[in-house]
Amino acid sequence: MRLKSLILAAALTLGMASTAFAGTWKMGVTRPGEYWYDFGDGSYPANQWVWIDGNYDGVAECYYFDGSGWMIHSQQAPDGFVTNETGAWTLLGVVQQKAVTPGSVTVCK
Repeated sequence: MRLKSLILAAALTLGMASTAFAGTWKMGVTRPGEYWYDFGDGSYPANQWVWIDGNYDGVAECYYFDGSGWMIHSQQAPDGFVTNETGAWTLLGVVQQKAVTPGSVTVCK
């Protein structure tokens, strides 16, 4: 009985250690109303476009993050592409989307 308990405890511990945490949008403390994306380990995108499926619906939108990691919105990124008021990449006013695994985050462009 004691051996079974030890094996069960070890299995549960290993199972918890491999659990991956999904990233999340965070609102700025020093910049209220501005957003950045935490990959789930404290790191964040900077100077890049990233496909993010923030609502886990299997459809991602592409967002640009500046050198400090802040998502830009309602402006042009350094490469000339434009973002709308929610920060999503748009072409001719249409938000660009991509089918993805729900909740996934990948580099775009």
